Amino acid sequence: MSKLIEKAKKEENENNLEVALTYYEMALSDPACPFDIRSDMGVVYNKLRNFNEGLNCFNNVLNMDKNHVDSLFGKGISCLGLNKWDDALDSFLKAKEIDDTNANFYYYISIILQSDYDDKACEYYSKFIELDNEEFKQIRSDYNFGLIFQDAELKLANNKKLNLHDFTDVLKSFDLKEDEIDNYLKTLPYDELISKINELNDLHHEENEKRIIRSQYLEMGFTDEDVDDYLIIDGIDKLKEDIISRINDNPFPDKMEINIELHCDDVSKYIFEEITIEEKPIKSAKNNKRIKDTTKAVEKIFKHHYKIMIKAFSKNDFECANWYSDFVDESKIFNKSFKVNFIYLRGLILSSLNLDLNEVLTEFKALEKDFPEITNDKTYLYNKKHIENDLEKSNQEMIK
Repeated sequence: MSKLIEKAKKEENENNLEVALTYYEMALSDPACPFDIRSDMGVVYNKLRNFNEGLNCFNNVLNMDKNHVDSLFGKGISCLGLNKWDDALDSFLKAKEIDDTNANFYYYISIILQSDYDDKACEYYSKFIELDNEEFKQIRSDYNFGLIFQDAELKLANNKKLNLHDFTDVLKSFDLKEDEIDNYLKTLPYDELISKINELNDLHHEENEKRIIRSQYLEMGFTDEDVDDYLIIDGIDKLKEDIISRINDNPFPDKMEINIELHCDDVSKYIFEEITIEEKPIKSAKNNKRIKDTTKAVEKIFKHHYKIMIKAFSKNDFECANWYSDFVDESKIFNKSFKVNFIYLRGLILSSLNLDLNEVLTEFKALEKDFPEITNDKTYLYNKKHIENDLEKSNQEMIK
């Protein structure tokens, strides 16, 4: 039995993972086999990206020893691969309580917290940097997760950020649900994600062509059953040629070209959402309906302006900084939340332009003084924290 386990580990080290599993299975048939050998098997399954089987192995061990630290770590990896990030965090935190010297526990905890905009992420990441070594790094190299995971890591390391905005937009263009997009961005490494996007693009383009073919033939008097038969017998390309020749026009758009830059500028570290400021409704002495209607119309206009600025800003078009003054001055008349949002957005723009960050924070402090409820807004606090971190980093570089 011990020889079988030795052979399994040897094959695993040589990356013959399927062979290693065979030896582990043979070892399990011996009643004297240690119960936690399933944890070693789980590691192999995780390396093969068979996270369901890996999770089963680790749970089997944890049912017998809830503090089996290797299985807690392995379970965390399996849960990450299955997009169960809350379960992964719980498992890594339990492992850290048992062994607070393992750099990888802190690493994965910090990534998960960062993806949820949690301020404690930096604290855990600093501890990870302090403990990390080549052995821990080697273990991490066996696992590769999606772009949201990689982007969180890059933000913590203050490196270039990933272009999640454009990846998300492309996936949305395929009419995917939000949870499907989230799953792809969290679980698929870059190469696999690009492959999946190209696959989805092909399918989406094909379905669009079928829809146009059906629409054209129905307009000509054919039935749905006719179109179904034609698609089976003749295929899409032949039917496209027939339609083009019949109507003397080409109604079929070209397939969308997929060309997404992996990285983008630092602007991607910000969350682009409106800040919620509690606003009392405007009242008139006579409860005039005209005033209410005017207020609603103005609100729509300013929300539209704000969205335009956010869109320009997120695309690194910083010309939008020139628009903010007029909006702020006008917004004072109608609604304080408009003023707050435009001043706040200007601060983000100044920060992205690498101007005086002290000036940005001074402006934010003035906002907090005039509108204290802003300090309860998660978006504001998260983005302010980024600016403070950038300022601290800048000051440290100046000292050096």
